[in-house]
Amino acid sequence: MNFESIKIENFRNFLDLELKLMNKNILFGLNDIGKTNFLCAIRFLLDRNYRRLGLADCDFFQKNISKTIRITLKIDIRDSNDDDTKKIYKYMRGAISSTTEFVYIQLIADYNKEKLCAEPKLYWGNDIENLEDIPSYQANYELDNIFNIVYIDSSIQLESAFRKYTREIFRDEKSLSEEEREKIKKTIEGLNGNIAKLANIKSLENEIKSQYQNYRNEKNLSIAIRSEIELDNIHSKLTPYICYESDKTYPTSGDGRRKILAYTLLSLENKKLEEKKINVFLIEELENHLHRSMQISLSHQLFTDKLYKHMFMTTHSSLLLGQMDNVNLIKLFKDGKTDGKSYSYRVPDEYKKLKQKLNQNLADAIYADFVLLVEGPSEKILFETIMQNKCSNYESFGGYILEVDGINFAEYYNVLKPLGIKVIVKTDNDLKLNEKKKEYNLLGLNRCLSLIGEDKICNTNNVDCKNFETNKKDIQRDIFDNRYKIECNLLRNNKIFISRIDLENDLYEIIPTKMDDLAKNTKKNAVDYLQSAKMINMIELCKTLKTRNINSIFELSKKKDSFVNSGITTIILPFNLPFKF
Repeated sequence: MNFESIKIENFRNFLDLELKLMNKNILFGLNDIGKTNFLCAIRFLLDRNYRRLGLADCDFFQKNISKTIRITLKIDIRDSNDDDTKKIYKYMRGAISSTTEFVYIQLIADYNKEKLCAEPKLYWGNDIENLEDIPSYQANYELDNIFNIVYIDSSIQLESAFRKYTREIFRDEKSLSEEEREKIKKTIEGLNGNIAKLANIKSLENEIKSQYQNYRNEKNLSIAIRSEIELDNIHSKLTPYICYESDKTYPTSGDGRRKILAYTLLSLENKKLEEKKINVFLIEELENHLHRSMQISLSHQLFTDKLYKHMFMTTHSSLLLGQMDNVNLIKLFKDGKTDGKSYSYRVPDEYKKLKQKLNQNLADAIYADFVLLVEGPSEKILFETIMQNKCSNYESFGGYILEVDGINFAEYYNVLKPLGIKVIVKTDNDLKLNEKKKEYNLLGLNRCLSLIGEDKICNTNNVDCKNFETNKKDIQRDIFDNRYKIECNLLRNNKIFISRIDLENDLYEIIPTKMDDLAKNTKKNAVDYLQSAKMINMIELCKTLKTRNINSIFELSKKKDSFVNSGITTIILPFNLPFKF
């Protein structure tokens, strides 16, 4: 069984939202964008206890009660050998055939003005245009025999989770032997008797009796206070502790450890239900009150434990996404009305060993509205310096600068763009010589063209290999200024900016004096010196930049045919309203 898609209509802040799904779904977006409402839509559809609350007028989009609330979930059941698919077939028999590939579960609710609420009705089947009523008894639907919804919010309480878990343990008669049960029963009876004999209890009985007789004087009246601890409620008197060898009585008082222990209990509880029902976890912002190390540990648990194979999670933490793989990223945003985009994300094979680093870089970027991708730390240092000067709070406006560790733009570009994030790319005009074939590859240009799905340009033949390095800069200028000017303009229109040569050479054309001063006590020219230890020397250069130097870079980059093509203006201008990206 695999979640395929969901469509939410006229529910809360969603007028008409349709998204592709996977079994593990990560929701993100600004605060108050509707992440909790999204989870509530699933709860109304699949959670019996939540559905019983009913739908009020405020659950309708902009309180428009003349329209119908409709929530439709599409599920892929083509894998007939899957245990969860078998559970669906078991309870949907009669509504679907053995050859069914997809099933639909739908909630429809119309507002009843007399009852001042909307009572949800559920339907299912394999034909979206002709769904059947789901069999029900009072408020219980046959659907509720299939799914077990586990909702975990950020304020989860250890005590309630623990009592619920222990109540289920003591409810089972087989959990205690007859000998254990009889021993506890006698102990409880003795405890109750001793409590009743306490002097302060007797004194309280007399006080109550005396006051009672002021209202109604009855002969032979007595007041008795009894302790009623019973085996059936003994679970409510249990308290969990985390114990260390150095302190055997240390209570679980820290919020972080209390939350982790509560999640542990929920996992244990729902593992027992796994054979009977399909567990679906709805998780809200687990990172609250959790230390960095605990978030990393929890990430590993969520994305590797088979218990969490069906999950919808909201989070603002990149650490919680460190171990994600085979997940569906969903970004909610508002453009007139709340909308969203989704992207099925799988860690590329070559990144499996570096998954956590890739994921955390990506997770930082997916919360932004505008992302500038640069090759490495030196480029990031320069751009951050310029951005701090021109728009110091650019990140609060949704801007973000991300280095891609070399030239691995595609891994980030291909995820960010489908999520509706505006992506800007800055890279060098790299060339690679093949001496045997006497040709060079337009690495930089082809790297950028592939990002927008354009065909790569063939290698250039008949190259003077002996003088290639001497003439390389002239070749790069010619590529940019003449031979492939149309391709460079196409990239620029897609917010992809390729240098005329590379960052350092282009920079030297604007601030030669500053760069010469930096290298004056060395035997290297300014460009070679900056490239010899890129990050360290770029930091030193940025420390010396004055506002006029930054303005020179900024103003030149605004010119359409500028050889700088930094993209700096492109990422700054969206924050300077009324400019539109």
